[in-house]
Amino acid sequence: MKKHFTCVLLVLFYLALFFDPSKGFAKQDVENLIGGLSYEVLYPENQKNKNLGYFDLQMKPGQEQKVSLKLYNSLPKELTVEVRLNTAKTNSIGKVEYGPNDLKEDSSLTNDFINIVKGPKKVAIPSKGSTQVDLMISLPKETSVGLIAGGIQLHPVVDNKTPSKTKKDVVLNEFAYLVGMLLRVGNTDSIKPELKLNKTYIAFKESKSHLFVNISNIRPVYVEGMTVDIQVKKANKQKMLFEYQKKAMRMAPNSIIDLPVDLADKGMTAGDYSARINVISKDGDKWSWTEDFKVNVLEASEFNKKTIENKMDNKLILLVFILFLCMSGLVLIFSLIVMKHNRKNVKMSK
Repeated sequence: MKKHFTCVLLVLFYLALFFDPSKGFAKQDVENLIGGLSYEVLYPENQKNKNLGYFDLQMKPGQEQKVSLKLYNSLPKELTVEVRLNTAKTNSIGKVEYGPNDLKEDSSLTNDFINIVKGPKKVAIPSKGSTQVDLMISLPKETSVGLIAGGIQLHPVVDNKTPSKTKKDVVLNEFAYLVGMLLRVGNTDSIKPELKLNKTYIAFKESKSHLFVNISNIRPVYVEGMTVDIQVKKANKQKMLFEYQKKAMRMAPNSIIDLPVDLADKGMTAGDYSARINVISKDGDKWSWTEDFKVNVLEASEFNKKTIENKMDNKLILLVFILFLCMSGLVLIFSLIVMKHNRKNVKMSK
């Protein structure tokens, strides 16, 4: 019996080493935080497809229209929901962001979603009830043909009641629903995307040196299935130092992508360089640019410094892992010795 008990303790010990409590209960936390709220898209007559789960509306310049969402509360108390309207933008990994973000819009954006669509900032849903949220779309008469894209974020608010007599704090959940809205002004089928290279520059991101390639989509349409291929070489040299490629990217209408290319361990020294940038879309549209850039002595020194620091960090992680294995081995050996000693004592007592 004692032998089995020792084995169980060992198993529990090793499970404790690898169990992460924050991951083990993550799903439960998510369900509790957002489980009381649900919504329904009330499609108007000019909805292109009523099976999409988001608004896709065919519209005309100067048109005004009200669209609605129905929010449901399954909780036994009133639920407050923040309504946030956001313009669609493109992040650094080539994904379209419809929620709140700090990304910049392109200067070619004349019909900004947040200026065209208006709605309440907060709504209250009664206990076990529902509320309709109305959004007003107002297109200027001079609105040009194209797509206007954005998102509607539904963000539950939780009242965090404290025992003190002070004013109660309001804590916002980090979980929210996001409903897309696409406004098609006129006939957008014939519009072709057009990309423009703004600049290339060197900066640090997440403690690593990067070459940033800043590109704009200056047309009011999406760029679908983008593949970016970047080749870097020394100026006036034929030999390529390295090549970077990223596929399956997407750009929102009139948006910017600030694409980071990791320069770690690329052997960048001070001097003049040339980057050949090629972009091809899923529809076969192609763009190419050659951009020269310079790495000064200070930047090259920082590259080497960061590279050395990263290597030291990797060595430290490896050392900690080796020590962990050694400690685990010692614990296992000690446990086996204790078990053997106990078994010997049992035999001697018999």
